[in-house]
Amino acid sequence: MNPIEDFLSTLTSPRTAERYRSALDEFTEWYTSTTGAGVDWNLLTAVEVKDYTAYLQTVRRLSPASVNLRLAAIRSLLRHLGRTLKVKGPKQVTPPLKALSARELGRLFAAAEGSTRDTAILNLMARAGLRVGEVVRLRLGDVEMNGRSGWLTVRGGKGNKTRRVPLNGEVRQALKAWLDERPKVELDWLFLSRSGRALAERDVQRMVAEYARVAGVEATPHTLRHTFATRAIEKGVDVATLAAILGHSRIETTGRYLHPTAERIQDAVEGV
Repeated sequence: MNPIEDFLSTLTSPRTAERYRSALDEFTEWYTSTTGAGVDWNLLTAVEVKDYTAYLQTVRRLSPASVNLRLAAIRSLLRHLGRTLKVKGPKQVTPPLKALSARELGRLFAAAEGSTRDTAILNLMARAGLRVGEVVRLRLGDVEMNGRSGWLTVRGGKGNKTRRVPLNGEVRQALKAWLDERPKVELDWLFLSRSGRALAERDVQRMVAEYARVAGVEATPHTLRHTFATRAIEKGVDVATLAAILGHSRIETTGRYLHPTAERIQDAVEGV
């Protein structure tokens, strides 16, 4: 097995494996066209990787995020081989994520009113904080609900970890409405397409984009997850608890949701 295939076989996320494969294939093609030889990953130098970084920035004019993704793939492969190369990527300025206001969220739900399935999916992202990939991997047996409480077993999160997520009344109501209408088929995926197959991430992304267009808001599945996290912080949920709900292994990751919204800033000024 070649080093790239051996490395990729250790990754738990199919999406990461696909992106890293593409990045490493690109590097291999550049290296071969530049040097006339194949890549010996055990002898690759920092100078060569820096040359590649310069090529990505000056010739291909890729964004810092795109360059850093390619460098991350190279670093990860080398780390798998027991090597470390100190090559800095371009500085990446990450704009703060935008949470939807209560009014915007209401418009989005109104746009999906005719579909119990889509309403349930929107609720899981906006009111339970699930990632789009986690939503499409849910199975019927992952849902536990009684009259006054509910839990969801979320599998296949980042790092292939499993966690339990509490469901509030609105989410439980939306799920119950969908389960009452869900076609009786052999597949045990919680959410099915119109043709009765399992949903793909792209299906959900398109669905959110269409409802966002109808509602006149800017929203993606990640926007909905971010909205949940922002509202949780505003309601006083501590960072450690929120990290557990979101499936973050590092609390620092959850800290991205601590930036104040315009409403919070205005409230703070009003109280002075």
